[in-house]
Amino acid sequence: MMKLYFEAQVSSSVTEVKSQFNQDLFLKLKPPLMSLKLERFDGCEKGHEVHLKMGLPGFLQNWVSQITDSSQTDDVWEFVDEGKILPPPLSYWRHIHRVERMSETSSRISDSIEYRCKSRVLEKLLWGPLWLSFSIRPGVYRQVFGRLNL
Repeated sequence: MMKLYFEAQVSSSVTEVKSQFNQDLFLKLKPPLMSLKLERFDGCEKGHEVHLKMGLPGFLQNWVSQITDSSQTDDVWEFVDEGKILPPPLSYWRHIHRVERMSETSSRISDSIEYRCKSRVLEKLLWGPLWLSFSIRPGVYRQVFGRLNL
């Protein structure tokens, strides 16, 4: 199993971030050079689903994720999406989205991803392209939710 992790500190509260974690944000997080057609976006609560057609231009594949867990306290909001239908060569996908309070007006957003392929070699080969695809997220989060000046 391979893992990826990204985080961004933003100048929005957990509540503000949660209120804007929607279809518009999802589309802003689209990796560059990738085609994406959002066919269904239920939301970020347990049982919700996201249906995509994505891939390289002209070669779109189905991806269906289900929100398998979601929780919130005063300091943390998180939800987990897991792949139900994945494009080859992926055989497993688990993505934890976490927003944790840093202060009354700031928070840390993190993406923690675990994935598997049927082949260990393919897992390693896929790491770089996946890293590039998700590495834009911290910048998008700071653009949407405000850059935190430390």
